[in-house]
Amino acid sequence: MLTGLAREYGIPLRDGPKDYKLRGTIERDWLIEQYVNHRRTLADLAREKGMSTANMARWAKTHDVPLRSRGGASHSQALRAADQVHRAPHVLRPALSGQGASERLSRFAAASAYPSLSAAASGLDLNTFTLVAQINRIERELGGPLLVRAERGRPMTLTPLGRRVLRAIRIFRCDAQS
Repeated sequence: MLTGLAREYGIPLRDGPKDYKLRGTIERDWLIEQYVNHRRTLADLAREKGMSTANMARWAKTHDVPLRSRGGASHSQALRAADQVHRAPHVLRPALSGQGASERLSRFAAASAYPSLSAAASGLDLNTFTLVAQINRIERELGGPLLVRAERGRPMTLTPLGRRVLRAIRIFRCDAQS
């Protein structure tokens, strides 16, 4: 039906491959040189090699070349983040995914010194909802609660997992600064 409508309105149809196998051959060293070192786009490289951008992306995946995210951090930042995950203590690795992961962990570490999350948010000049959402995300990523929340005159405290994570953050920061 769609093909018939396209023809009726004079919309050109593309005769493309129906199977999505890798087309052409792309060498890993060339791809790294062009995409990583010269910072060319996949679309530009695909045009040069006469293939689709999606096909070039498949070659990058085949060769384990990390892709730059769209509209996000630069490729060099993405590579540094991936390297950072491999150097991090095991307990922190699940929480080091996505943009702003290090900042979230730093905020958790800073917030742990306060008697409550609202006091921490105020002291860190953050919106309480933002801080709570970031700590909730870390807890989901690490698989358990990090804090026993404050209530009725009882200050917030770290759980055993929270203490392990806080120690790992401090060690990780020291290693990163060396």
